[in-house]
Amino acid sequence: MNKTLVKQIVILSLILGAVLGILAPIPHVGLVMLILILLFAAPAVMVYMIMDGKFDLTSVVDSIVFGALSGFCANLTFSSVFVFITWILAVGFKITPNMFLSAMITNSPVWLLITFIIFVGVLCATTNAFTGLATHYIIDFIRDMYEKRNK
Repeated sequence: MNKTLVKQIVILSLILGAVLGILAPIPHVGLVMLILILLFAAPAVMVYMIMDGKFDLTSVVDSIVFGALSGFCANLTFSSVFVFITWILAVGFKITPNMFLSAMITNSPVWLLITFIIFVGVLCATTNAFTGLATHYIIDFIRDMYEKRNK
């Protein structure tokens, strides 16, 4: 694996997670952002990298590994930014966008929050590994169809 490619994927995933984490405390938008992080972080990063010409899907293993890495990194920043913003809103302004999550963030010990973030991160890595694999096959199918049409 190319180290610069891994760094670029991690940086893009961190940025994507931070942006979605900033939007997540908005009521009724947080669930959509969580679904986007759980399912579409890896395809978004992979398609962006392919369109930019920095990444090429050479093997199935690469798409799975990069999908899992992208999903885990995106979830770490998503969760960290979301927890920080929710804590500021709950403690500083007495605003709770989600009553259960706000109560959990303000009242639970730090080790429990870290355990929960890592658990969701592993879940996110697993689902994004699958969607990265699906992205590989979809892009490969589109390339084959394009080559057949233009022969």
